[in-house]
Amino acid sequence: MPPRSTLRYWLLRFLGGIVLLVAAGSGVFRGVLAVLPGFAGFYLALSSVTPIVLLLSVQPRTRRAWSEAATEAFARASLPRRIYYLLAAVAEVDGPMSPAERETVRQFVRERFFGTESAEELRLWEAQPVQVDDRTGLAARIAFGLGPAELDTLFCWCCLVAFADHNYREPEHRALQEVARGLGIAPPRARLLFHLAKAQYLRGESRERTAQATDGLTDKARALSVLGLPADASPDTIRRRHRELVRRFHPDAQPNLGPVAQQEATERFREIQRAYETLAH
Repeated sequence: MPPRSTLRYWLLRFLGGIVLLVAAGSGVFRGVLAVLPGFAGFYLALSSVTPIVLLLSVQPRTRRAWSEAATEAFARASLPRRIYYLLAAVAEVDGPMSPAERETVRQFVRERFFGTESAEELRLWEAQPVQVDDRTGLAARIAFGLGPAELDTLFCWCCLVAFADHNYREPEHRALQEVARGLGIAPPRARLLFHLAKAQYLRGESRERTAQATDGLTDKARALSVLGLPADASPDTIRRRHRELVRRFHPDAQPNLGPVAQQEATERFREIQRAYETLAH
């Protein structure tokens, strides 16, 4: 049987469910025995639909061929390890990671997965990288199985790593575009997430660093950027935008990424609220 992460697995599962449904409906099974195969077939077919749709949407974003070794290494990796590979790929977009950047990525993974992966384990990941220069493909392969809120969080993590060396430039911008494409995040939503991640990053900096990084933006200009609005947005437009974003970014459970991801989703929601309050005054 092929691995669960492959399209072939889910197609075979779907076809198996259809076969059971047909057999149950054709009278092959009698009496009570006909109910169980029919129920099982319905469950197998129905539960396969969503994975099939997701995998079909992922395939166009993973067309670049990987070596057999890279494919096998990625297939064996845990979710935290796969996320580490993606974050490292973003950090390395402008050249090999510096010691400071490497420690930033290590700390980032340790904090978000609560130390479940030891320092020794992280060093093993560094010693056995996935040898691909394909941020879109990396992101797309991780995206399968994550919910929309978790995809938002993962993109924000990539943004935070891109900001970490205090030198955000065009290569990082292109890398984040590639990641968003792989995660299936549309450009308007990616821009909103970028500004929400930037606000999170600035809050974590010292006052001096924040003053330097804001590039002279006023509180109103920053609030407008967080809400994705132009400088001349009317009060009515601001209210409509706020209602829309509250619906779209309301914190959801993030079972695959852990409690820190949930906290960060909540903080993004609060940032939208803070931006609206700034503009409403």
